[in-house]
Amino acid sequence: MSRPDWDTYFLAGAAWVATRADCSRSAVGAILVNASHEVRGTGYNGPPAGVPGCATQGACPRGRLSYSECAANTDYSNCTADHAERNAIRHTRPEERLGATLYTTRAPCPACWTLIRASRIARVVCPTARWTLRY
Repeated sequence: MSRPDWDTYFLAGAAWVATRADCSRSAVGAILVNASHEVRGTGYNGPPAGVPGCATQGACPRGRLSYSECAANTDYSNCTADHAERNAIRHTRPEERLGATLYTTRAPCPACWTLIRASRIARVVCPTARWTLRY
C-alpha cells in the first residue's frame, strides 16, 4: 500500500467536506492546512446558520434559475450561500492563514480569490490546478 502525497490526501478530505454542502448547483468543500500539514479550518458552500438552504429548502434565487440563465464566475450576488473557501477561512485565526494551503474541490470564484489573497494564503490546490501566491 502506498501513501498518497499531501495534495492528494487533502483534496480527498475537501471532497468529504463537500458532502455537507447545501447547494442545488454544486457541492464544494475546502480545507485550510498550515505548513505543518495540520488542518486549521474546513468549509462547504451553503447559507449562513439560520438562513433557509438551497438544496434542502429551495430558498436560493440563483438555484432556481436554469444554467443558461447564470453565467459562470459571476459575482454570485443572487446566491444565498457563503462559498466553501470563505467558510474555511472564516473558521481560522489570521496567523493560521499565513503561508497556508487551501484545498478546494473547485477553482475559486473571483470574490474568493480576493479573500484568499487578502488572507495571505500561500497555495491553492483544486483537482484541476495548483497555484502558488507571492506577496
